[in-house]
Amino acid sequence: MPGVYDKDLEQLANRLMSTNKLSKAREEPPANPHEDEEPVLVYMSSLTAKIRRSIGAELLCKKAWDLLGLSSILKKLKFSAVMASLAMALVFGRMISPGSEKHTIEWFRSRSALQELPDFADLSKCGKDRFYNIADDLYKHKEQIEDMLFEKEQNIFPHTDATIFLYDLTNTYLEGHGLNNKLAKRGHCKSKRYDCPLVTLALVVDDKGMPICSQVYRGNQPEAETMETMIGKMNKRLHGNQIPIIKPTVAMDRGIATNDNVAWLQRNEYNYVVIRRGDESEEYRPQFENYRETFEVVSNKRSVYGDSNAVYVLEAPAENSKSPDAESEGAVKKGPELNRILCYSEGKARKERAIYEKKGNPFLQDIDNLRGSISKGSIKDPVKIKEKLERIKDKHAKSSANYDVSLTFEGNKVAGVFVSRKQIVEKCVEPLFGCYVIETTHVSLSAAAVWRLYMTLWHVESAFRSMKHALGIRPIYHQNDDRTAAHLFITVLGYHLLATIENLLSEKGDNRTWETIREIMSTTTRGTVTIKSASGKTYITRVTDELEEAHKEIFDELDIKFSKNLVLTVI
Repeated sequence: MPGVYDKDLEQLANRLMSTNKLSKAREEPPANPHEDEEPVLVYMSSLTAKIRRSIGAELLCKKAWDLLGLSSILKKLKFSAVMASLAMALVFGRMISPGSEKHTIEWFRSRSALQELPDFADLSKCGKDRFYNIADDLYKHKEQIEDMLFEKEQNIFPHTDATIFLYDLTNTYLEGHGLNNKLAKRGHCKSKRYDCPLVTLALVVDDKGMPICSQVYRGNQPEAETMETMIGKMNKRLHGNQIPIIKPTVAMDRGIATNDNVAWLQRNEYNYVVIRRGDESEEYRPQFENYRETFEVVSNKRSVYGDSNAVYVLEAPAENSKSPDAESEGAVKKGPELNRILCYSEGKARKERAIYEKKGNPFLQDIDNLRGSISKGSIKDPVKIKEKLERIKDKHAKSSANYDVSLTFEGNKVAGVFVSRKQIVEKCVEPLFGCYVIETTHVSLSAAAVWRLYMTLWHVESAFRSMKHALGIRPIYHQNDDRTAAHLFITVLGYHLLATIENLLSEKGDNRTWETIREIMSTTTRGTVTIKSASGKTYITRVTDELEEAHKEIFDELDIKFSKNLVLTVI
């Protein structure tokens, strides 16, 4: 009765998996696994394969987990074996099948062979609350975990005095109103979800993309106000309570590099490389317009459409900045000598020009809208029309100054709006599309070296892209602030593993991203094979797929020893 046998076998296999007996029954197979076996006549038509679970990406995550010593870290923090395995399931789930904690639980129970790995505790009796609670427990120990992870990562990917540290923020949105969530606030959403409350995550990484420290902020947190706190956290992690002889170099984008923040870096003698929030390219317009041929080409890449994306740089004259804490008596206390690099990007110029041309002349567009309202009769009162016109002129004060604007009448009725360009108009200066100025305290570096130093900021941008896409940081479904912060910390822990894997692969010349690697490894699975013999016995084997060449390459690069680990049961 094949149908009866299939049902019983499936129940047996499920029971074995749930009690984790398969993972505990592992023994290395003999040199010749078939040496002592007697030939058995079987019915090929009875061969079935079932209960297939993913194992490839799990083995890669386990390699990074062990390398970072996370099990030992959690043990020091008094996490039990079950708690450590729950934490592993949450972090691995965020890396392999990104989503909410609820989604992770479903992935772990029905789609992953993680529970069959050696030393993984039996979680069959753990309900969903245990998974949620372990996320809370991890977040309670956030600073200690990050301290110990930093120490481990420093041994694997050591820093030098030349290491540059990169700082940036991103935000993610909540589904729901988040009324009981103190972190959920309205603000500028970088993922364009303006209909949702936001939460902000700040991150410092090194020039290899390895995370140094993180912090969760409310959704409307001004970026510029976070710098001093985050630099302090970074310095404490790097140097403890010691005052470093050489201050590290900090790189930030223009959203954080306000005049006040740059002044703070100067006062505290940090090296930095930034593009200031205020556009300084206008100050160097003559060089950008008249000396373009003297610029040095530092990058000559092309877009996927074949357009040139070359980048050109030129060193501007070094200058001393006036220190923000100059003495009030009038004595000028000079700040550090600065190096400014003029940069022109063809790709950036095309993008900025397209945005500018699409936007057109907002003043004339608003005038056209007013004309349309008048012709439709939506607005008729001359007094209200005049007030509307004055508001438009005030809104676009700079543009409207170049035009004579008046209302036209037919009797007592406003017929339209007359606009003419003034005869004498200040010369219209085209924006400096694609031009920007990098400022740094590293005066001995060449223009090309400074540009390359600043471009390391892509590491922190890449970190946030990984969190948003590869690790599923958004959206957040939790409606209280503690669970929200715990969700973000699980993502940060996942990024520690992701960055470790990508850096290890990069050292072997493999620059593929985790998303690509994860996709390749998704075809490595573990399943239960059953077959019935002529004597009436049924053979049940739990076996992992044979590795393909693409899998072997990745395992070899990460030095992962792979065994099929056959477990055979006869009933």
